[in-house]
Amino acid sequence: MIQAWSEPIPYDVSRTPCRASVPREFSKSVPETPGTYVIYRIGQANTCDAVIDIGEAGLRPNSTPKGLRGRLATTVPHSASEKIAADTNDGKLPDELCVVWVERRSKEDAKELQNALVSLFRQECGRQPRYNTKLEQHPEPEDFVAVYAALKTHIGCLLRRPTTRCS
Repeated sequence: MIQAWSEPIPYDVSRTPCRASVPREFSKSVPETPGTYVIYRIGQANTCDAVIDIGEAGLRPNSTPKGLRGRLATTVPHSASEKIAADTNDGKLPDELCVVWVERRSKEDAKELQNALVSLFRQECGRQPRYNTKLEQHPEPEDFVAVYAALKTHIGCLLRRPTTRCS
């Protein structure tokens, strides 16, 4: 069974100009569970132009909040969030970004899905997403084609310019 992708929420530099994250008013929407997330640009014509980062989050010991919320909705830096913030502040990246995620059973499961999605993205687009700097590979990404197709469908209907951000 394919777990559904979350509803999209904004991803921006409103909390701190040094790190992109989910705005404070949306932070409780992000679960404290392991999962795989996708950050994408609103208004792009295709998946290759829209998706800028595919990541994963696990339950980090001694960290609060944990899981996806700890990765996406706090001011704790990680390399992609800092690069996205710098590019947004420099005008190299529009500030109309959203994030969606799917919850997974464990960090390992989230990492496996991340690797598969990046592999499928690379097959389709000929490159990795812009902020995925490590070479992520999965030996059998075809096992995850349905999840990738669901992601594309989910963000595909949102690629037109919305009247409100991420809705």
